[in-house]
Amino acid sequence: MMRLVAMGLANQGISVPMAAPTGAHVRRGTKRDLLDRVLQDHGPKAILAISDAVPQMPPEPVVLALRKAVSLADLLDRWARLETFSHGRHRVDTVQVSPDSFQLHHVARDNGPPPSAVESLLVFGLIARLCEDLGAEPVTLKDEGGNFWRQDGVWSEHVLNQSVGRATLSARFPDRLDGFSKTDHQDPNVLRQAIAEDPLRRWTLKSLAQYAATSERTLQRRMASQSTSFSRILFEARLQIAADHLCAEDGPGLAEIGFLSGYADQAHFARSFKQGVGTTPKKYREAFQQKS
Repeated sequence: MMRLVAMGLANQGISVPMAAPTGAHVRRGTKRDLLDRVLQDHGPKAILAISDAVPQMPPEPVVLALRKAVSLADLLDRWARLETFSHGRHRVDTVQVSPDSFQLHHVARDNGPPPSAVESLLVFGLIARLCEDLGAEPVTLKDEGGNFWRQDGVWSEHVLNQSVGRATLSARFPDRLDGFSKTDHQDPNVLRQAIAEDPLRRWTLKSLAQYAATSERTLQRRMASQSTSFSRILFEARLQIAADHLCAEDGPGLAEIGFLSGYADQAHFARSFKQGVGTTPKKYREAFQQKS
């Protein structure tokens, strides 16, 4: 997030002294003090416009995982899972109001301190710009009073400084045709690779059958003939992704790896990995991480 903030402020010609981010975690107080200063000196539009740096974001694993979303609901679901793994103090509650529209509410987690207006503006702006980056159109973001913060690719000059409250985000994503170009799209190895290419997708037997252009029953018979099953293929794909990250030099942290591998939470990741590999993710990394 702080790398995005740095790029977004630079794009606006806003110079604020800040230490270069060196890792995934920056103290909340440091972030909030910086953003509060920007809000005071340049107004709320400058906070929303930080997200205009989204197209410049480097292809980090978390960014790539978010960019595979195929709908607004899918993007918000991926965002919620990211919040679970990041253990942040806040989360975005969502209420669907139409197929392409959700009400967003940035709230405290576990009865903690509520987010400031500037933190909510940053999060709402980022999600809206991610939608545009994924080709959704039209994308609109408006406050509870119906006043547009973003419309036709432009941020409003009239966003208020006070409590943000709820916002409504609308975004229509382009249709994306699923399917394999491979010769045998019912091969368990091909199916496993399909899951590995987008582990954050809510894979079910039904969705995998649709992806493979066949019926659920036909796919089940094919997998059974290969002595496997949907649950087994899903299990193996997630282990494959996790193991690859754990072996990589200077790879992501354990929580990020759990998120990127499609697990529901850190405990599920640790339990499933030990079940499949026989050791914990931490010990596996210590034993097999590649060193230069």
